[in-house]
Amino acid sequence: MTANFYNENASNLTQQYLSKTFDEVHQSWADFLPSIISNPNARILDLGAGSGRDAKYLDELAQETHRDANNIQVLAVEPATELLKLGQRTTEGTKVKWISDSLPALTSVTKLEVSFDLILLSAVWMHIAPSERARAIRKLANILKPGGKIVISLRHGQTEEDFTQRKMYVVCADELKKLASDAGLFCKLETPKESDKIGRNHVTWQTLVLQPN
Repeated sequence: MTANFYNENASNLTQQYLSKTFDEVHQSWADFLPSIISNPNARILDLGAGSGRDAKYLDELAQETHRDANNIQVLAVEPATELLKLGQRTTEGTKVKWISDSLPALTSVTKLEVSFDLILLSAVWMHIAPSERARAIRKLANILKPGGKIVISLRHGQTEEDFTQRKMYVVCADELKKLASDAGLFCKLETPKESDKIGRNHVTWQTLVLQPN
């Protein structure tokens, strides 16, 4: 991913992201959430957290579920500095913790020595260069708890502008499943392609849920 595009357009992108709710965007895999949130000590990683919409929702759901017994930690990771600042503003008043980091290294996250019950990559995988994807999925597998879930949304239908300015790449569910299998993960859910929630006719989305074998 090129942070420049996302820093220069952070305000407009944040408005775009916040125009849709967590439920609207993530309905296809939401059935997996209750079992994760039911653990008052769950650790959740939102990679490429952007506007903070998803991190805020997950933190508020945890608080609503457990009240005073809530010990769930939501860690939001965003490499674009301006987006991170706006995300922090979105999540003010929550317990969401923000870190500047990115795949495939995830250097700062790795130093925390924390493993996660849920790792969410919403609109992130298309920014990972094909040559870095095997390393990225191994990294994710290494910081996932036994029985944990990795949720990855795949964006199909990149334009020339997406390839050049936003540094996106073509993605493929079969490729991701193969890389996951090589890293000791299996595909628990693969959704059909769905229309874009903000109405871009050339864009479709697909979600995969991965977990350890």
